[in-house]
Amino acid sequence: MNAILQQGMTKKQIKQDNHYHAKVRLDEILNREQEIFCIIRHVSQSGMTRHISFFCIQNNQPRFLDGYISDYLDYRHNKSYTGLVVGGCGMDMAFSVVNHLQVQMSHDKNCYWKEYNFRHRII
Repeated sequence: MNAILQQGMTKKQIKQDNHYHAKVRLDEILNREQEIFCIIRHVSQSGMTRHISFFCIQNNQPRFLDGYISDYLDYRHNKSYTGLVVGGCGMDMAFSVVNHLQVQMSHDKNCYWKEYNFRHRII
């Protein structure tokens, strides 16, 4: 968001505004049967943390979703790698983020008839 508009806002208001903007943009970009591609950029030595990038293909162009997913689902950006910091082990963490996004977007619609069915593919 524009820095001039943020001068009179608190951090909580800025975070809520970014969350709303990310929700609107994700709703515009992603359709109900979208395939989301995941790039695992780094795995920590312990295996408990991964840095993952997410994108989809729209009009034969890649649309990176890292910033929107970060604002919408509260994942942290990584400073040295391009991607999100995802903690956890014992399962496919790329699936975990895509599933979390799917469930959150379905519940934000506040209705049961529009359910998202995202697929993910690790590259």
